[in-house]
Amino acid sequence: MGVAEVVGVLNAAVPVSSGEPRCWVNAGWSRSVDLEGAPRWAGLDPGASDAEEVRGLIAVLVAADSLRSAKAQVAGFLLDVWCLGVKNALPPEPMTASQLAEHRHAYFSAFEGYVPVPAEVARALVFGAADYARGLGFEAEADFDAAAAVLGEPVGPCPIGFGKDGKPFYVNGPYDDPEAIVRTLRRAVGDDGFHYAVAFPEQPRRRLFRARR
Repeated sequence: MGVAEVVGVLNAAVPVSSGEPRCWVNAGWSRSVDLEGAPRWAGLDPGASDAEEVRGLIAVLVAADSLRSAKAQVAGFLLDVWCLGVKNALPPEPMTASQLAEHRHAYFSAFEGYVPVPAEVARALVFGAADYARGLGFEAEADFDAAAAVLGEPVGPCPIGFGKDGKPFYVNGPYDDPEAIVRTLRRAVGDDGFHYAVAFPEQPRRRLFRARR
């Protein structure tokens, strides 16, 4: 089943509740987290394939319709569900239906498409990742609160498991301070409590320094 077919099927299968925002997540998201506590949610990601590379990054897009305007308030989140939580948050921006469609296509262009999910799943991913990272010593980025206001508050404990193979796993991005992040992880969970794969700035990107994998 192609991504376009998946989106069509799930749009029909997942009705939007009154007052709930519409939410989308990149296809394959379910392979990056532990859904043992919420096995029913795995069925919302039929695009997941064992052939795809598993990454710790998940993109979430949220659109909240307004009673006062034809434009929806659209916010987005890039999550590192293995370690850092909310790496990036896009604060709400008003968009027409056509603007949202164009924005959604561009937003997920780095992934293998996207699938719609109920708001409860998006909340569990976003707030759960933020809480997981906070427990390790990492706060969400500055625009998180503004973007989260569009998503709404979570209800109950998060059933999703974060980290990789039961531990934080840090893979650095181009704007990270890897040494500071590794120091924070050591303070939080000890030398043996996490894994990492880091390319330090003075090294070619293809040469990774790996530890405890």
